[in-house]
Amino acid sequence: MTTISAIDTAKLTLALLKNSDDDIVEYTSRLKLLKLLYYIQGYHLAMFDAPLFKDKMEAWLHGPVVPSVYQWVKNLTDEKLQNEAMDEKQMGALNLHPQQTKLISEVLNIYNKYSAYGLRDKTHTEMPWLSVYEQGKNNEITQDSLKNFFIPLVEK
Repeated sequence: MTTISAIDTAKLTLALLKNSDDDIVEYTSRLKLLKLLYYIQGYHLAMFDAPLFKDKMEAWLHGPVVPSVYQWVKNLTDEKLQNEAMDEKQMGALNLHPQQTKLISEVLNIYNKYSAYGLRDKTHTEMPWLSVYEQGKNNEITQDSLKNFFIPLVEK
């Protein structure tokens, strides 16, 4: 399986959401994007036993955050973030296996229905975040904890 950066994963996510035939097309906020990356990485680890991106993930007050992506998006407005979506050529250059792209699309199909705060609240009930969150600490959410949490969800 191909590994890409978390920022490329975020740009790919924006592109897939922008190109989806979902009736409810709204822009993706920074908060929502960060939560979607948690679900994408978790399912990828469970399905393929490998990370989609190697960037670390941490348990922050508002849920799981990939610090490298947070640094990238923090100065972008939610509206400007939409302009960061990859085009077809950039998506092709990632050289993802078709199964990887299919998985990401399926995860987005499930979780894009939630609002940003709906996803935030959902992550607050799940063990990868719950087991390591300490106020003010930004503890790491390990790939193993993500994989172990998402494997039973994949098996359903």
